[in-house]
Amino acid sequence: MIFLYHIHNTVKTIVDDQNIPISIQEEKPTQALLAIAKNYPEEWIVWCHFDNKDILNTEVFSNLLHHKRRMISNGDASSPFLSPSIGYIEDSPFLKINTSTTYPTWCMSSAAGAIHASVLLAIGNQITVTRGFDYFLNSLARKGQTSGLLCYHEPLLLHSDPQKSTLRKASLHKQYAFVKEHFKTSWLFFLCISQMRYEKKFPLIAFVYALLFVKRNTPHLDIAKIPIQSSKTVLDIFEVDVVIPTLGRKKYLYDVLNDFSKQTILPKKIIIVEQNPDLNSTSELGYITSEEWPFSIEHQFIHQTGACHARNLALSKISSDWVFFFDDDIRFDTDILEKIENAIKETGTHCINISCLQEGEVEKHSTYKQWKTFGSGCSVVHKDVVENTSFDMALEHGYGEDVDFGMQIRTLGYDVIYAPDIQIKHLKAPIGGFRSLPVFPWDDDKIRPKPAPQILYHRIKNTTEEQLKGYKWILFFKYYFNQDIKNPFSYISYFKKAWKNSTHWAKKLPLDA
Repeated sequence: MIFLYHIHNTVKTIVDDQNIPISIQEEKPTQALLAIAKNYPEEWIVWCHFDNKDILNTEVFSNLLHHKRRMISNGDASSPFLSPSIGYIEDSPFLKINTSTTYPTWCMSSAAGAIHASVLLAIGNQITVTRGFDYFLNSLARKGQTSGLLCYHEPLLLHSDPQKSTLRKASLHKQYAFVKEHFKTSWLFFLCISQMRYEKKFPLIAFVYALLFVKRNTPHLDIAKIPIQSSKTVLDIFEVDVVIPTLGRKKYLYDVLNDFSKQTILPKKIIIVEQNPDLNSTSELGYITSEEWPFSIEHQFIHQTGACHARNLALSKISSDWVFFFDDDIRFDTDILEKIENAIKETGTHCINISCLQEGEVEKHSTYKQWKTFGSGCSVVHKDVVENTSFDMALEHGYGEDVDFGMQIRTLGYDVIYAPDIQIKHLKAPIGGFRSLPVFPWDDDKIRPKPAPQILYHRIKNTTEEQLKGYKWILFFKYYFNQDIKNPFSYISYFKKAWKNSTHWAKKLPLDA
């Protein structure tokens, strides 16, 4: 392990893990980092501002750096290098960081951090090196994350909060240069408009400079060739319970059970929550008891519909270390659970999302990635996670309950890792059973809420203030072309009222609370 100590954009000293000095003829930490990687290709490289040297927690490195594709840093995540205004244009879960625990994010800091030399050798020479150390680290993480680099804010890196003197903030010029380099050019305009509207800033010089002189760099980053083999033990014996909510899909569910019965690793238990709102109805899943199955089936028949309630009910019945969230219209090969077990061992993660493809779809990804959402019908999660999470009943019969569940996972200090090589087929079966559209109290409002209150509830709960404002602007423009009011002044008035009404109802969710 090599330690690079710096004072902002100047190298102070470079030593190995025995505190023996290493001679690298580079004065800038960015170039020094790349030079160290070239000379020591099998080493972990730790950077640390010299003022944080005494609070660097070297004892945690063996646990935190458990495979080569991890990049970690610790700065002031509540006030990162790039200003929170980046949220106007980035709609991802990687900005609202829980500062008290490990959190997946591409927002890096030069205060302290670590990366493996092999990552720098694979992609470091394709990252801009002329705009300072913090810019380089954020650029490396932002571009690397899309190609399979797993990046985290890690508070355990330092024994206490980093010294204020070690933190840097990007100038407007660097902020706009970063946007031009890492986002589509159109987002420059959107960021500029948003800052003028909400922050009363007029960054015209930075905007023009980025627009005319900064190139958008979209390199091909080959991170997949760096193997992931975690040294972290998260399972001994892979025992899994499967959770399946179902409504009126008798035949499809039967095929699902048959596919599970042929697995090379059998589930320990399958928990089925069958729903039918007809109070006079009875279960149609007679094959659960009339046939023999190589696993336990716990079946509950209820008259309350809703995926959130059904899944929460099923979670109260789990007994294994792992939970497989599944849908009732999936087909899959006999080695799915075996592949998932291997993926958990390789990544050392507590949550795996697998690829769920419909007919004709082709998987676009090729390696493990940090995932922006959560698949409530194609994910395996450790019990330590689900014991502290639940599907938010405020989102029942609405939208975003799976995205919200993923945010709960991240906030707890875990990550959602996507495994594209593990694939199942989603049949998208016709809606079965006796179903009717839910009736909401706002359905009769003269001005219907926009967006749907459940969506706004999720946005308020799980995004930053800047992300919420950015979403509002995007919705404002998109919705204009999908509604009948074409007079812009009348539309502005209508949209304000619709948003206000959505906010009113979002605050009242869940409705039966």
